[in-house]
Amino acid sequence: MKAIHNKLKIAVIVVGIAAFAVSCNPETQTMGDAGQTLVKMLPSGFKLIPFDAKSVAQSAIVFEVRRDVHSEAALNSATTVILQKDDALLDVYNEENETSFEPLPTSLGTTTPAAAADGKLTLDFAPGEFSKGIVVSVPDATQFDFSKQYGLAYKLVSVSGTGVKSLAVGDEIVVQVGVKNQYDGIYEVSEVSPMVDILNATLTGYYPFTYILETTGAHSCLCFDKDVYGDYMHPISSSGAVSGYGAFGLEVFFDPSGNGNIIEVRNPWGNPPANTRMPAIDPSGVNKWDAATGDIQFKYWMLQPSLVPAAPNIRTYFDEYWTYQGPR
Repeated sequence: MKAIHNKLKIAVIVVGIAAFAVSCNPETQTMGDAGQTLVKMLPSGFKLIPFDAKSVAQSAIVFEVRRDVHSEAALNSATTVILQKDDALLDVYNEENETSFEPLPTSLGTTTPAAAADGKLTLDFAPGEFSKGIVVSVPDATQFDFSKQYGLAYKLVSVSGTGVKSLAVGDEIVVQVGVKNQYDGIYEVSEVSPMVDILNATLTGYYPFTYILETTGAHSCLCFDKDVYGDYMHPISSSGAVSGYGAFGLEVFFDPSGNGNIIEVRNPWGNPPANTRMPAIDPSGVNKWDAATGDIQFKYWMLQPSLVPAAPNIRTYFDEYWTYQGPR
């Protein structure tokens, strides 16, 4: 589920720079771009488009193609831009960034204008037009397979008529098309009361740390530990040193009504994993997402029947406050 959103490494070709002293504030231009209508993709590199996990139709601009005209005559002329929808770019991006994007199926989302069978997409700028957008439309985001990562990739191939490709920006883009529910985001985790491990008193809480809640369904999120292990394991402290409960983490499920109540919790490492460690809700806690603040208060246990055979098998007590920091 971890998605790494590093920028594409796109080379910028420097043709030459000349400085012209036109006033006391000199202006620098790229000679290859000077006095021309420049066609560019905005943005280029990488972009994330998050849709809400809802069953209603939603749309978003994937990117725009702009022509920055250098004269009124240029604006009143025509330009044709050829784009290529290029799934091979997804493979390159995956290799460089350790991601696993696959092309967005048309059953989940379509683009307007659509590419031809060979992936070519032609944009015709009529006189007076300076911008055209590529739009992705998703009819029902709840139909996404939340275990997968979907993407779109395009390359600006050629410009004919009035204009040339700009040398100042990149000509490729990879776009992740994802789904986020209302709980998705970055949280600082602190303790309300101290963590207690009944088997090992040297194991205590490691706070604060950062959880990234990643959407796994319309009402569920995986808790990704950003600060310590970079995975879904819960960090702890062992005699003051950083440690963690192996094969133990959280996938939190909220009430589908939207009232914010936590109704279930599972272990992303297995239910149960080989070590039998399982999270369970402590009903004495608040255990709720607050719609006004975006914060979450959660009190829960780690069960481990293999080491604590007497029911209810509670080994560790957690009582945490997750302060919403912003979107991921």
